[in-house]
Amino acid sequence: MTTNDNQILPTIGDQIMDKNTDMPSLEQQITINDDSKPIPLNENDSKKEEVFDKIEAEPEKMETIEPKEESEDKQEKEKGKEDKSFLNKILCIFSFIRPYFKVTFNDIKLRIISSFIPIKNTFIDIAVEHPDLYGPFWIYTTLIYVIAAGGALSYYFTNSVNNYFQAFVPVAGSILYTFGFGFPLLMYLCMKCFKLEMKYVSLVCLYGYSLTCFIPVLIICSSGFAWIQWFFLLYGIGNSTAFVLLNLWSQINSLDDKKKYIFLGIFASGQLILFLILKFYFFGSFNNKKL
Repeated sequence: MTTNDNQILPTIGDQIMDKNTDMPSLEQQITINDDSKPIPLNENDSKKEEVFDKIEAEPEKMETIEPKEESEDKQEKEKGKEDKSFLNKILCIFSFIRPYFKVTFNDIKLRIISSFIPIKNTFIDIAVEHPDLYGPFWIYTTLIYVIAAGGALSYYFTNSVNNYFQAFVPVAGSILYTFGFGFPLLMYLCMKCFKLEMKYVSLVCLYGYSLTCFIPVLIICSSGFAWIQWFFLLYGIGNSTAFVLLNLWSQINSLDDKKKYIFLGIFASGQLILFLILKFYFFGSFNNKKL
């Protein structure tokens, strides 16, 4: 070889080595291919990729919808629990009252008969051991219509007017139910302050049956005669007062004189108010000259 050939060969090898240094290695090619995204070859491939992207996006939407459905289910369950708790409270009230309506026809009949005999003081044993609300409730309800009808007839016979029945029914209902359940409550609170043991239900039972005598009394008072009304209303209020006090006398008598007179004064005041309402509102008025 000539000197010129020796000089050319190294230069060619150097060029080959320089080209090898510029070419990337196999590992570098793999990493480059992994990082790079595939380039779609045609339009069909691009459409397929869009479809796959939509399918992958749908689970994300489902994840956002499921919590809303769960929250709605929780709200419905909470409402259901509230409704059940409200119904349970009502059922508890009815379960509490139910035993006081379990009475037979003979029980009611004997208790009504005993209320017309105020001399005996054995009714308190029945009221304490087996009190009922069935009798008092229907006694008050019956008295409402007897008062409304009797008062309307009384005004018709005295004033030749017959438009009081519709006005008397709501007034009589509010008065009778207030006295029937409110006045025993006042007596119960008074006795509790004086440390006397007596159930509220027993007092309602006792006072409710004491008003039974007013049913025939008010029917008679519908005649419109003033002296008949005075006589029978006084009899009714006297019978009711004696019936209650004689049955409670064993407990009232255990109090000292001051507390005893306070209780008697409260009870007498309530009975007097009831008498005045019956006489001057339903069966006559201060402006009625014929009475």
